[in-house]
Amino acid sequence: MKSALGLVLPITSWLLPLVAVAAADPGGKPARPNIVLIISDDQGYGDASSYGSTDLQTPVMDQIGREGIRFTHFRVNPLCGPTRAAVMTGLYATETGMWRGPGEGAGARSKEGRERGRERRVRDEFQFLPQYLKAAGYVTGAFGKWHLAADPKSVPNARGFDEFVGFLGGAHPYWLTKNSKIQQNGKPLARPGAHTTDLFADHAIAFIKANRGRPFFCYVPFNAVHGPLYREDAPRTSGKPEWLDFYEKRGVDLPRRDYNAVMTHADRRVGDILETLRELGLERDTLVIYHSDNGGILHTYPSNNGPLRGGKGETYEGGIRVPAVMRWPGVIPAGTISPANAAHFDLFSTILEAAGVAVPEKNGSLPVRGVSLLPHARSGGSEALPDRHLFWDLYGACGALHGDWKLVGQISNHHGRFDQAAAEAARTKFELYNLKEDIAEKNDVSGNHPEIYRDLKERHLAWLKAQAGP
Repeated sequence: MKSALGLVLPITSWLLPLVAVAAADPGGKPARPNIVLIISDDQGYGDASSYGSTDLQTPVMDQIGREGIRFTHFRVNPLCGPTRAAVMTGLYATETGMWRGPGEGAGARSKEGRERGRERRVRDEFQFLPQYLKAAGYVTGAFGKWHLAADPKSVPNARGFDEFVGFLGGAHPYWLTKNSKIQQNGKPLARPGAHTTDLFADHAIAFIKANRGRPFFCYVPFNAVHGPLYREDAPRTSGKPEWLDFYEKRGVDLPRRDYNAVMTHADRRVGDILETLRELGLERDTLVIYHSDNGGILHTYPSNNGPLRGGKGETYEGGIRVPAVMRWPGVIPAGTISPANAAHFDLFSTILEAAGVAVPEKNGSLPVRGVSLLPHARSGGSEALPDRHLFWDLYGACGALHGDWKLVGQISNHHGRFDQAAAEAARTKFELYNLKEDIAEKNDVSGNHPEIYRDLKERHLAWLKAQAGP
């Protein structure tokens, strides 16, 4: 069987305060469309065929971009957990408590957190995106990698998801055994011999079919293309044989062959999800968003970040600029390409607005930082995003952005002590780049533009100090 995309398809077997819900718009679009949010894991900027020359094929991501909007300057955190925290809360991950990945162990309370009061988890005061959507009548499901802490208050079912199939940690082997840590709503789920990509896609498809008559939020955070993957010191492949063969015939050698096989497999299963929407007549009533959680990792696996410098864990563009596409037929004009400086936490407001849910001014005690991308996307990119400054910190990897100007700096690991981080950053020489002229961040022009450097540096220091809280 072939999908509308021309792809060969495999056979696949709390109450919250009331949230204001808008009426249907004058154009007749439903006030509560379905939402499908897909996040790939460690997919580099150059690991999508619509983002430049590459040996890795992503026909479904490319198709979504052609049928909607493709962002060329979409930025995230340079690490998995913080990006997910920002998407789910509309806030900077650092201010939610997720200043790096969640704490170790099932309780998500690391020794560091217990001793210093800096637990690496999203604090209880902040509501997650599915909690807002549930209050508006949505059924919610998550299928894949969670990585937002594993204590009882942080697991998916406690944060607004009706259905969860996946794993709670940061990584998991693709090929499942009887000892795998996959769970369904808190209980072990045994599927020996299955591949995680197929397991998550199949459950997402079943969720969509079961809830076709009501608005749903289907969150699919694949673990593709995160390790474990083939390495010379660990020569075991994670790709399925048919995809390994696909790339072998195209002359792609290991270890890149395994990387490509895993990523394209996930991309094609996204195609199965889209085909399900088409078959159920839900295609035009569904907003689909598909992006990576951080840049490709370079020191362990053969990722491709295209022309960008750096990778996962760094605040150079290779660590924070990622492929991102959105599709909503009849709402987002097809073929839109946007160079706007969009960001991860914008998806919180975007999804709520699409769902007809009033975007809150605050989440918990903090102002929502993201803005809805819908006006920009609806206009084919002609309606500009607000002029704003964006900031990053990943336990010492610093960054600030305004327009084409990018500040990058590195201080020591501050372990969540942001007052100390700001003090060290103040005496550290950062780098300044004009991304319009220097996308590869090769030429530090801080000496040529002292006023721009000083302004960005002062703003970043003020932001760092604010992360320490009151």
